[in-house]
Amino acid sequence: MQMMSEQLTDLLIAMEESTEERINEIIKQAHQDAEEIKRTAEEKAETIKKSYLDSAEKSFESERNKLIYNAKSEIKMDVIKAKDEMIQSAFVEAKKSLDDLRDHESYKGRFKSMIQEAMHELGGEKARLHIDMRDENLCKQILDELNENSEIVVDLTSAGGLNVSTRDEKVVVFNTIESRLDRAKEFLERQVFATLYGD
Repeated sequence: MQMMSEQLTDLLIAMEESTEERINEIIKQAHQDAEEIKRTAEEKAETIKKSYLDSAEKSFESERNKLIYNAKSEIKMDVIKAKDEMIQSAFVEAKKSLDDLRDHESYKGRFKSMIQEAMHELGGEKARLHIDMRDENLCKQILDELNENSEIVVDLTSAGGLNVSTRDEKVVVFNTIESRLDRAKEFLERQVFATLYGD
């Protein structure tokens, strides 16, 4: 009877020891699980934080680039507006100064060059010269000097220069002072346009 009692005591002690060992294992596992959960949570938090910072940085960079682009565009538009205003003003002044062009000693040489340029464009075809009546005598004199017998038609009102056409007028070369100014203006405006659009 006493032996059975001792065995029962030993069994209870063993059960208690086994239970305590199991409890310790569970506690140890719980600590390990808690540490793993904490580590995973920290990693996720770091990933979320990095993702947020990356997103914020990209957003900031995008906004910064947008502001820089807008500022550059505004500056470019201001420069182009200023250039265009200068071009318009310069051509208004140039047209005003043309009124007394015929009074200059150099006009004869210019007029002669303009006749030769325009006739050259026709490639040797018989030419008809369209001029302002104020240039009629000068034109006849120059044609005599050039030994040309082209037809003269007094049908222009111009600050100077002339238009030259073929006899059938299918081809016309515009070479008045005004048309030359318009071509120069068009060229400068194209330069301004190229500055704006980078062409």
